Amino acid sequence: MAGTRNKLDFGFGVFPYSYVSFAEMAKLAKLGDALGYHAFTLPEHLLTPNWPQAPISTKFWYDTMVIGSYIAAITTKIKLLTGVSVVPYHPPVQMAKALATLDVVSGGRVLYGVGSGWMKAEFRRLGIPFKERAAITEEYLRAMKELWTSEAPRFSGNYISFEDVAAFPKPVQQPGIPIYIGGFGDGPFRRVATLGDGWYPMSLSPKDVVKGLSQIRPLMEKHGRDPDSLWVGVSGLDIGAGETRKWQHDVLGANSLVEMPPAVDTITQAIDLAGEYARAGANYVSVSFKWRSANELADKLERFAREAMPAFR
Repeated sequence: MAGTRNKLDFGFGVFPYSYVSFAEMAKLAKLGDALGYHAFTLPEHLLTPNWPQAPISTKFWYDTMVIGSYIAAITTKIKLLTGVSVVPYHPPVQMAKALATLDVVSGGRVLYGVGSGWMKAEFRRLGIPFKERAAITEEYLRAMKELWTSEAPRFSGNYISFEDVAAFPKPVQQPGIPIYIGGFGDGPFRRVATLGDGWYPMSLSPKDVVKGLSQIRPLMEKHGRDPDSLWVGVSGLDIGAGETRKWQHDVLGANSLVEMPPAVDTITQAIDLAGEYARAGANYVSVSFKWRSANELADKLERFAREAMPAFR
């Protein structure tokens, strides 16, 4: 292991939701807050198909804003990171209001990780045109930014328009809630460069972080933005593989643009891989474990905080 490492923040989520009660999830969020984890991740699906062969873990999803509000009320420092919210699924005026309210409730702890979506079957069930998801995402994000930052919001687009409106409360964080854009490829890179405060791809190798940043940074400069201001987060540190890694593999299996990060089984290996992410340019890594009970996950969160996190402070 290298002796000197860059600073790195760590977060975690409780996936699959079907493995624990909500009370147990709340206890894990409070534990993460006490242990110094940077963020608690809030993944999302809205209306998944009832595929008979799919396990319940792929169908069980809480409403992000509801559980985010509860977790905000029982914690004090840990950030609430949507990981990721599918922008086209939510009308932007309502979503901007919900996020701004959550930011007020949490004292400015909301991080809006977003994606344009990938599950065609879910788009079809929601009645949202899958081929227009990128255009919808970009327009909705611009509209939300306007609602968060302007005293007299005005917006005119193909999917949403408004004028002569008041939009309060404003988020505690200004100018607006940080938007961390997921995805890998020309479209996501352009959205990061023009609209994002950060880049938050789902799960990819350190070398793909380097590859992505080599394209995003010149685009930011082209648009008059400072590449050094970009937050970079990944969710590729999976210790012991398990259900989370299988789910990510299923999602990314058809995407030949990236490769899955290497699997790790020990804290030492995890520290080494986290170091690779830090050297590649990441500021944040979401860590996941193989677990089957809340007590098992709590033990692993405590061990990782004790043995791994100090190496990156």
